[in-house]
Amino acid sequence: MARRRSEARKKDQGALASVGRLTKRIFILCLIVGAIGAGYAGASLYKQLQELPDVTMVERFEPMEAIQIFDRQDKLICTVEGDEDRRVVPLNQISTPMQQAMLAAEDHHFYEHNGINFLSIIRASYANFQAGHVVEGGSTITQQLAKNLFFKDAGRTFDRKIREAYVAWDLERRYSKERILNMYLNQVYFGNNAYGIERAAARYFDKTAATLTIAESAFIAGLVKAPSELGTPQNRDAAVERQREIVDKMVEYGYITPNQAKSAKAQKLAFKKGNNPLQKYPYYISYVLEVLHERFSQAEMRTQGMKVYTNLDPTAQELAEKTLNEAVKKAPKGVSQFALVSISVHDGEVMALVGGVGNFWKNQFNRATNPHTVGSSFKPFVYLTAFAKGALTPDSIVDDSPLEVKSPWGLATYAPKNFDHKFYGKIPARRALALSRNVPSVRVAQLVGIDSVIETARLAGITTKLDPNLSLALGSSAISPLEMAGAYSTFARAGVVVKPQILRKIENNRGQVIEVFDPKQDRPFQPEPIARLVDCMQDVVRWGTGTQAKLADRPVAGKTGTADEGKDIWFIGFTPDMVTAVWGGNDENKPIPGHNVTGGVVMAKIWHDYNDAFYKARPTAPGQFMVPAPINPDELNAKKSGGDSVAKGDSVSPDSISAASAASTKAAGDNVELKPMEAKTDDTKEASGASLAPNSTAGAGAGSAEGSGAPTPGSTAINSGAAPPTAPQAANPEASKPPDVAVAKPLNPFANAPMESKSTKELIASPKRLYPYNAPTIWMPVTQGTK
Repeated sequence: MARRRSEARKKDQGALASVGRLTKRIFILCLIVGAIGAGYAGASLYKQLQELPDVTMVERFEPMEAIQIFDRQDKLICTVEGDEDRRVVPLNQISTPMQQAMLAAEDHHFYEHNGINFLSIIRASYANFQAGHVVEGGSTITQQLAKNLFFKDAGRTFDRKIREAYVAWDLERRYSKERILNMYLNQVYFGNNAYGIERAAARYFDKTAATLTIAESAFIAGLVKAPSELGTPQNRDAAVERQREIVDKMVEYGYITPNQAKSAKAQKLAFKKGNNPLQKYPYYISYVLEVLHERFSQAEMRTQGMKVYTNLDPTAQELAEKTLNEAVKKAPKGVSQFALVSISVHDGEVMALVGGVGNFWKNQFNRATNPHTVGSSFKPFVYLTAFAKGALTPDSIVDDSPLEVKSPWGLATYAPKNFDHKFYGKIPARRALALSRNVPSVRVAQLVGIDSVIETARLAGITTKLDPNLSLALGSSAISPLEMAGAYSTFARAGVVVKPQILRKIENNRGQVIEVFDPKQDRPFQPEPIARLVDCMQDVVRWGTGTQAKLADRPVAGKTGTADEGKDIWFIGFTPDMVTAVWGGNDENKPIPGHNVTGGVVMAKIWHDYNDAFYKARPTAPGQFMVPAPINPDELNAKKSGGDSVAKGDSVSPDSISAASAASTKAAGDNVELKPMEAKTDDTKEASGASLAPNSTAGAGAGSAEGSGAPTPGSTAINSGAAPPTAPQAANPEASKPPDVAVAKPLNPFANAPMESKSTKELIASPKRLYPYNAPTIWMPVTQGTK
């Protein structure tokens, strides 16, 4: 019996021993697995700690900022957004209510913890567990800053939370609470593409962060919870409700009194109406951005943050915009757009640039920086070439008579016409330019060579491609108002070239200068030929086609321009201190009917109104132009045969040149009578000078459509001692005629002009221009002459 009990006991002990051995083995295995897991976790943690960012980077950190654009007085015009529209400000430029509202909304224990608030984490976890989803965050302001600076794209993972907490602790260890709060307020996103408190204050209330009230501060602080939703006007009610909650918290945490909270809740928030940064001076600012794009990449433009100092003069710009918007209301039918550019003569600063009228956002095509057919406004380059070469003087005689130029390759004969379809015979070069006679301009171009004319334009500052055709003498090429104003400024500076300056300097967001734009001067022309040209261009305004541009208190020189069928009308003029180019037309390049739709009638008046308003707003000494030296008779005798007269392609002897010049400069009693000539041609003579390239047509004068202000043939004399009689204006022929001058009834300038078929135009090789709707359109050379 005892033996059986002993055997049974051994069996039971064996079973327990087996279980004990199994448990022991399992325990050992767990220890091994645990050790391996701990080692892996430790290694993983060590690796993560090794990959943690260096928090000292915040000392070198440059937040993404927007581009700030300033005017010529260093006053901020606007801010153009980059990837993050931000402007960093110190803590002392952020109102105390704003700091308190942010602490109340996001972390009222900010000054009590060391970067991690464990009680907030437990409380948030419990609230989220009860709700079944995230309803409350436990992150401190320091943790949010660490996330925004170092873990923006890391996702919501446990590993990221561990690293975020460590970085937050490290930030607290290294920097003061004020420094951390300042970095946070400049970094956090407030919705509506506003990064940082300064931009949020401007975006929502058009204020600075330093002037925010309790109510405004609470509203902005409330946006941080859900900026993309609460920042939109559609969710404004929810944002205001959130604002009230924060005001109550500010009372609860002792930041404000109940009375202050009551007043804040009663305050009606005045939200800023939608305002695009380009709403002010849009064409000037858009061109500034174009210039920046030429120097910086898109990434640099959107992330670097720059301060751009321009030459914009707010007074000039506002007056230019006002003048053009008023002018378009009274413009002839078919003229729907204008452009204007003003440049300082002294240093080439672009003071004003207006690229159109109407709503900029409906049509952002900048007509001030894109090309238009220049018409007769190109003629000064032709005459300057002749003056510079010594081929002509202002009093040299040129021939305004019918001209035909035979073209090679079997093309049609080129026969330029004057705007009024009349010819005045032998007239001084001064008068030919002042009255914008087309045929003399072509003859002068023949005399000096079209390549020389192109070179003159290049030296003056024209960079646009110019076709080497005789029609260029009448302005058949397309050039932008900005470039034309820049080239005319060379005339105003007595031959000194300065490239138009839109910018003065560029700085980075730390105030370090990136680039300075000092005007570079060059003198390709001698002063005397320029002085002679400017003297002739003053006659354009005194008694020629541009009389409507006269200013009462200062000298004005300039030139009108009208392209074929009035598609482009110009006046480019200058005083001793400012050059202004004004252009008019339409974006569809459609013909504009009407005899009076010319640069002299429409654009010269606009030029006058703008300049008159500018000098009243900005009183400036009148100044004076350089006076040309008297022409020495020996200079005339020294000319080459034919140098001072271009008559049907024939050369003229020096004796006849001297006689003709002397006749044109006699006293008032010795007059040279201008007689009308029949529009006939001489086929027996070979045309001289440059041949016509493929963009010409028979019986047409390409480029220029002016000259209607010419005096009546047969009744007007050229007086040497006094200024010639004022040319009758197309709009009112009787207004400016001398008492003893009979004015002929104006003729329709297009009555006898042959019209080209559409197919013919399509076959003519001519410059092209890209219109606002991005459709390439043939930019036809003019066919009727220019004014």
